[in-house]
This record gives sequence, structure tokens and C-alpha cells, in this order.
Amino acid sequence: MKQFTKEQALSIVINCAHKYRENLSGCKLLFLLSDKHMKVTALEVSFEERHFLHLTGLKVNHNISASRFFDHCIDGTLSPNDFTFSEDGTTMLKLEVLMQIMEKDLSANMVADYNGINPRLYTEKLAGNVKACIGFVWSGNIGYVPNTLLNLDIRKTSEAQRRIIVTYRKKRNDSAYSEMVYYAKKVDWAKIKYPDEYAYLPKPKQDKNIAGGMDT
Repeated sequence: MKQFTKEQALSIVINCAHKYRENLSGCKLLFLLSDKHMKVTALEVSFEERHFLHLTGLKVNHNISASRFFDHCIDGTLSPNDFTFSEDGTTMLKLEVLMQIMEKDLSANMVADYNGINPRLYTEKLAGNVKACIGFVWSGNIGYVPNTLLNLDIRKTSEAQRRIIVTYRKKRNDSAYSEMVYYAKKVDWAKIKYPDEYAYLPKPKQDKNIAGGMDT
């Protein structure tokens, strides 16, 4: 496990906050998932500024709210004196992989239900890959929102992963999805039937210049 100084941690979270604002904050992601029988289901997740802190693993001073922490990161006023590291080492693990999940598609190619492998951790859904995954919990009428980051192969968190075949992104207040940010390789799209709610979405074309791959 890599050890970071406070100055290094500060640089990481500031850079990641800007990526989070650019790619995720105020957005919803729609994962369309396929099981081994090619049945397609959907998972929708939402991101707000206040969720960023949960992904960093930092422990902030009691007078700094999650929203204010994000503001400090963006305007460059966050100080090493404003936070500490978790004593159990999880901050270091999260900082190692934080940047890779700040992408439009979270660098995710699988989704799983969390199996409670770590009794000290609570989350419900996971999206990620063989290097890291992000956890989501249900939050009232907002839906699923991020609450943690794991420096862990998603295949070790559940015996039943589902493959992400395509990911779409939209702004929170948009009525429909239109932007495709990821699609999986080696999919026979002619055999894929989207859930009725998302039947309006165009299926990927393999020559489209968007993110693809990362399949395992």
C-alpha cells in the first residue's frame, strides 16, 4: 500500500475534484447490464457535489460539511490542516485509485450487489473493474448515490457480477439520456433488447469514437 503525505493527498483530491465536477457532478449515469442469458437490466446512479468527500477517504474537521469540502477543493482553499487520514489505512487505498473512477463512465465494466465481505463497510451496489469499484446506496427520491470507494477487484465482492454492456450519461434535469460514454466489445447488438423504459436509446456502433473495452 502506497503512503501519501498530506501535501500529496491534497494535490490528488484537488485534481480529482475538478475531474468530478467536469464528468460526474450534477449528472446521472445509466448502466445497461447483461447476464449470461443476455437478459438486459438497468441501474441508474446520481452524483452531487456533496458525494465527493465520501470517495476520498479523508476525515475532515467537524466544521467543514461535505459540500463545503468540495468547494474548498475547487477554489483551492483546502488546507492540510483541514483533514486527517483514516487510522485503518483506507484513505491511502482510496487515494491510490481515486483518479481512475473520475471518468464519465467511472472506468466501470461490471456491476454487483455488495456481499458484505467487510463487516465495517456498508454499501449496496458496486460498479467497477478488476482494480477498483465505487459503492452506491439508496437515498430516498434521489435514487442510488455514491457512498464509498474500494481499492478492490469487483469480482471479489460478489459471486454474481453483471457485465455493463453500455453506459449513458445525462444532466440531472434532462428528461432523457442521449450521451453514450461506454460500450462493451464483442456484443451482438442485434440480439440485445433494452428494457422498455430505455427502448428509445440507440444501440452502439463498434466504430463509434467513444470509450470501449476494459472487458475481462
